Amino acid sequence: MTSERGGRIILLNGASSSGKSSIGRALLPLLPDPWFFMPVDAINAMRSTVHTRVLDDTEIAEMLTRTRVGYHRAVAAMASAGNDVIMDYPLSERWRVTDLLDTLAGYDVTLVEVRCSPDELERRERERGDRPIGLARSQTLVYAHGEYDIVVDTTETGPDECAKQIAHHLGTPPQAFDRLRRRLTAAG
Repeated sequence: MTSERGGRIILLNGASSSGKSSIGRALLPLLPDPWFFMPVDAINAMRSTVHTRVLDDTEIAEMLTRTRVGYHRAVAAMASAGNDVIMDYPLSERWRVTDLLDTLAGYDVTLVEVRCSPDELERRERERGDRPIGLARSQTLVYAHGEYDIVVDTTETGPDECAKQIAHHLGTPPQAFDRLRRRLTAAG
């Protein structure tokens, strides 16, 4: 099922090191072509770092906000052209959810909660070596919105099996974004 505005979107939401990227890559061969995997880390990797080393904390925060807002709109642009998109993106700040609800209004968005035990997240952080230890545990707001279309848990389940669960679920119309939108509208 495709919305009147274009492509479908799968939003993989989870803490750092929960397995979002691995699941996103594992989904690609399971879904009918073409799907685009657009992780926020790919957008971050496009940014120059030469001048950001001299920015203060406020300037860095503003730059990161602009980057995330641009990411939201890049996904919407791809979907508006009829492309199906897989997002790898933690909903770690309330404004991200609010902006995505506005930016992606009218699109079929399947919200996937990617969960993992705190101990396993920390083990993965140590193994990766590219994230501060404790980052994932600190991302408590990632799941605070309380809505999802499907939950996968990567503590003991690999990305291939999680991807199969998500692909199988895609036959069910997504509803989490609609529930979130109604709840936030009612709260004012």
